[in-house]
Amino acid sequence: MSTSNHFDMMVIGAGPAGMSAARFARSRDKSLRIGMIRTQQHSIIPCSQPYSLDGTIDLDNIIKSDKAMLEDANIELCVGMVEAIDADGHTLALSDCDSDEATYGRLLVATGARPIVPLIPGVELPGVHVFHDMPDARDVSAAMPDTRTAVVVGGGYIGLEVAMALVGSGLNTHLIEMLPVCLGNVCSTRFARMALEQLQEHGIETHLGHPIEEVIGDERAEGVRVAGKTIEAEMVIFAVGVRANTDLLESAGAQIGCFGVVVDDRMATTLPDVWAAGDCIQHRNFITGAPGNGLLATNALTQAKTAAINMTGGFRTFPGFINSSATRLFGTGYGSTGLNVEKATAAGIKTVVGCADALTCEHGFPGASPLTMELVFDAATTRLIGAETVGAVGVPERVDMLALAIQHRLTMEDLATMHYSSHPPQTDVPAKRLTILAAENALRTAGLL
Repeated sequence: MSTSNHFDMMVIGAGPAGMSAARFARSRDKSLRIGMIRTQQHSIIPCSQPYSLDGTIDLDNIIKSDKAMLEDANIELCVGMVEAIDADGHTLALSDCDSDEATYGRLLVATGARPIVPLIPGVELPGVHVFHDMPDARDVSAAMPDTRTAVVVGGGYIGLEVAMALVGSGLNTHLIEMLPVCLGNVCSTRFARMALEQLQEHGIETHLGHPIEEVIGDERAEGVRVAGKTIEAEMVIFAVGVRANTDLLESAGAQIGCFGVVVDDRMATTLPDVWAAGDCIQHRNFITGAPGNGLLATNALTQAKTAAINMTGGFRTFPGFINSSATRLFGTGYGSTGLNVEKATAAGIKTVVGCADALTCEHGFPGASPLTMELVFDAATTRLIGAETVGAVGVPERVDMLALAIQHRLTMEDLATMHYSSHPPQTDVPAKRLTILAAENALRTAGLL
């Protein structure tokens, strides 16, 4: 970052939202002076980190070689800290940068989220880890050779992926989740039970429906207590979720909601010329309209591009969170988008569900394996509001297509009459297109077919 300290656009944070916003703004306006401030030398691909634990990928390979990319885009980088935002004066107080102050015309805040650590006894002991960033992954990897038994706390995607890597590396692995099922925040009970069966079949001992009570040990972690029982372990890993990092914006006077900094549809905060994107924001659910968040890189990218367009004189709105996500457990993909039946019911929506099963390709072709899908429709409007699918291949692509269907408010009839392709080595027979079968099943259940 040069000694001249005024920037047309400044970005705080260089995760998916920060990087995407800066580069997208540059693609729209070559004349802008764009600066970026982040606390780390490198940005990373965070969702890849669990796969470094069992050697699926080298940890160094998830580091983005972004300095050259930023230089090519003429984006000035400072590795340092923003201590405060003076929104009225359009000024940032800095530390560890070339200057202790910078001014801006437009500001994007993409400070992400912090990991949640339960306030229980023993979390400060050596041998206790929080799995969130690259140093955490390095610490866990370094401790694995001296570990026989590990406890993973948290039954979301990251927790399950960490547990899968540990058991695959030969460690005795326990998984603790306070909800009665794993993946309870993203999957319906039916699909969550499928995931649970896979975990147990591969040797992961699960402890569900009770929160961890304490980490036990004198000089270092020796185990945990859950539901009044003791599990002996040399390593405890917390992956229980994150909370929006809103400190800077809150101190600057921005409106903060229950889930993050409040933004409008153009990603603008309540402060003048300040936008925000990524895990630090609060917006609304696309389907219910309720305030919420969407702690996914895919959401962050869409928000960042929306912000960048509006910050460079254009107009785009963010429609709300649909929250599409996917993972893979022991060769089986799990994906979901929108609301499952339980969440829809909790939101007061009466639903109609359509289910179907097919194969990944025609029977007899190599790799043919089961696919299953569940579509959730609003009974009053027949619009699609949620979907889940499980199978060995193609799960993210199916989820993406169904998320687009939700976004464009497609109905049972729309999906039942969709046009599609077919090819024996890549799809089941034409009469068994999964989405169509599930939509037809919903139409029959609703008495419409």
